[in-house]
Amino acid sequence: MKDEIGKIEKLLVLDDETEQRILQNMKEFRGVGTTLESAVGALVFGQFFGWRVLKILHNPATYRKYEKVLGIEFKSVCPEVTEFGQKKSIGYAITEKLGSFWAVVMGKRKVADKGLIDNQAEVEKHVAKHIAGNDREEKK
Repeated sequence: MKDEIGKIEKLLVLDDETEQRILQNMKEFRGVGTTLESAVGALVFGQFFGWRVLKILHNPATYRKYEKVLGIEFKSVCPEVTEFGQKKSIGYAITEKLGSFWAVVMGKRKVADKGLIDNQAEVEKHVAKHIAGNDREEKK
């Protein structure tokens, strides 16, 4: 997919069997077109940022719905997290700092800006702000 941050070799990296399964599911899809469109977008996004960032962005029902629409499991076709996911996802950076990925995904820990994608400097600002806010809450 990439050999260094900033240089992308391919949009999607799929074996032929997986690609054919996705194409077949797209051909057979019946429902609201924006659902299919969003599922395909989630696949592209997941390969670029990683399935953990997808889990942060989507509630569990939506994540499963997109997998069903495409006939895949994101974990099998997307990396866990990419360098882009680590550097640009505010939600992922906060879960790493808190050490509570699954708590954030399951909604047990609230992260207001978890869906924002930005440059690394802004990600670091949001992480610092969130951690400072949590420290104030814990001291109360």
